[in-house]
Amino acid sequence: MTARIDGLAPLRQSFGQIRDDMKTRTSRLMVAAAGGVLRKEARSLAQAQNLRLTGSLLKNIVIKREKTQDGFTQYNLGVRHGRHMGRNAPRQLVVGKSGRVQSVVMNDPFYWWFLEKGRNVYHGDGKRRRGVRNRVEATPFIAPALQNKQAEAVEAMATRLAAAIRKANGA
Repeated sequence: MTARIDGLAPLRQSFGQIRDDMKTRTSRLMVAAAGGVLRKEARSLAQAQNLRLTGSLLKNIVIKREKTQDGFTQYNLGVRHGRHMGRNAPRQLVVGKSGRVQSVVMNDPFYWWFLEKGRNVYHGDGKRRRGVRNRVEATPFIAPALQNKQAEAVEAMATRLAAAIRKANGA
């Protein structure tokens, strides 16, 4: 989901007061401060909607910095899952359908997307039944976090920028 945030024009004007060698670091700190506000809200919304099954969903709501193909940097709010949980994530060995032993991440919140967007329900036999459309209703927590805390995120960015300007001016 892509969102547009209004109210950044005054921040752009103030951003020009920072030295060139500090701009990258300051911009990362600003976005991280705003992301922290959004992450905290997403965690509280997920907990308020009783989405805490094992606790791994709440722990893995993160802000991730990624480079795009055209050289820009973007920050994504989402849930870390699967192979992106890292090498140190607790794993267990299981026997797959083909009979091979596989290493699987324990408490992997792979299901977060089903909660965020909703999904079709599969019945006990593993097949979708014809003519029956059972759909789990979506209980979004990522998208509403941005809607609820947009102004506070911009305020957090402004606060971080003001601190960087004070630091640049030696105050």
